[in-house]
Amino acid sequence: MKALVADRSIVSRLSNYSCGHPSGDGVKIQTIPVPEILANEILVRVRSVALNPTDFKHIDIVSPRGAIIGCDYSGTVARALYMEDSTPTAVLLVEYLKIPGDLAWKVPSSVSDEEAATFGVSAVTAMLALNARLGVPWLDSGKSQGQEDTPIFIYSGSTAAGLYSIQLAKLAGLKVVTTASPKSHDLVKEYGADDVFDYRSPTAAEDIIRAYPNIDRALDCFSEGTSTEFCANVVRRNRGWVVTLLDSGKKDLDGVRVDFMLAYSVFNAEFQWLPPVGPKFHKVPSDNDALRRFYAALPEIALKLKTPPLKNIDGGLENLTTGLDLLRQGKVSGTKLVATVF
Repeated sequence: MKALVADRSIVSRLSNYSCGHPSGDGVKIQTIPVPEILANEILVRVRSVALNPTDFKHIDIVSPRGAIIGCDYSGTVARALYMEDSTPTAVLLVEYLKIPGDLAWKVPSSVSDEEAATFGVSAVTAMLALNARLGVPWLDSGKSQGQEDTPIFIYSGSTAAGLYSIQLAKLAGLKVVTTASPKSHDLVKEYGADDVFDYRSPTAAEDIIRAYPNIDRALDCFSEGTSTEFCANVVRRNRGWVVTLLDSGKKDLDGVRVDFMLAYSVFNAEFQWLPPVGPKFHKVPSDNDALRRFYAALPEIALKLKTPPLKNIDGGLENLTTGLDLLRQGKVSGTKLVATVF
């Protein structure tokens, strides 16, 4: 089968990490064996994929040569192997992947393949940050009462993770405050934001504090530049809590707790950033439990959520580098890139 694999040496990746200016695609199409599944795994015939910023970051910095690229997909079950079944069948000529059987979810008939593919990194990041970190009530436990005046701040609400976060927080009963550029104000309100501020305004943080003096939780869906400091300023009066998606290297900002999370922790396995020299991350069993809970409820929850606006990348697997370049250049805003690869 065909796969998009990383094609940068460790020297190239270290150079990219240092200078931030990668050259070339850094990936290639390679023919690899169809995965053999083990007990309680599923072989999935991939139909659609969604692209994420983490994909090009893996290409440019993280993934060793030959590593398969990509996180988000939807497809159909080609083979399931249970404990009593010992003879998996390999089917060739199309693209496949294998997953733990209890980390799959059945897509409702009203959700398209392209829409289903977006419930990976972006939606899981929103769930992990809000439900497993910041204490936002889980949707499978019902809407919480009496929290309509309890605000939560989401920086960069027009990102895919931001749009899912807005919806999860709103459905849980919270008042959602976010930032976006003026062109995206209508978009984030359409997805449930109660109030939106222009992050470029020099008084934005002060305006939020004035309007919501009891705000004490923030999710930084941008996590670059000064965004984390902005979030800390918003919740500082209440000695609040900020969750970030990239590591700022700080655990505390003048009395504000700052927690960094990577959604890869949901797989309950150790992993390393920029191996073999980068930092290692330990298993987090509770995050794996959170993912199982989320995906168990997702067939119902997905009917309540709107996927981000989709932009299709034509050309199948061979043309995914076009979308990756758009993400790399910061040219994707308010949309989610998806592609049909088979």
